[in-house]
Amino acid sequence: MQPATLHEPRHTHGQLLNQILEEHQHKEGNLLPILHAVQDQLGYIPEDLIAPIAQAINRSSAEIFGVISFYKHFRTQACGDIHIEFCQAEACQARGSKKVEQEVKHLLNAHWPDATVEPVYCLGLCAQGPAAMINQQPLARVTPSRIKAKIEGVVTCKA
Repeated sequence: MQPATLHEPRHTHGQLLNQILEEHQHKEGNLLPILHAVQDQLGYIPEDLIAPIAQAINRSSAEIFGVISFYKHFRTQACGDIHIEFCQAEACQARGSKKVEQEVKHLLNAHWPDATVEPVYCLGLCAQGPAAMINQQPLARVTPSRIKAKIEGVVTCKA
């Protein structure tokens, strides 16, 4: 049995999806590994890949979209070059995460308006809160100045 392939040239990510499907398509419990692989490679799951994924693993597009929308980790839109996730768990809130988040959003609007800020509900740094992730790198005891320094380091590395 051959793995499903995308025959439609309009799919800009078709070759990548074909490689991912070739690796995961015939494995049991393949949906989450496929979604993680797509997001790991592209940074998000393009909506135009939902139907081909569904077809390849014999599921409905609604089921695939339901899984994507259920898990906060998955997204269907690309985020900016700077992606910040702020912990919203009780321990971080008790240490002032909401105030820090508001100050950081103001800083981002002034200097990096294309940055993406999203809430998460535990980063596992409860004893070191407030916590955040900046481009998949954890940062404990966050303050606006620590986040600014970290972002400037990320932006400098990308230049």
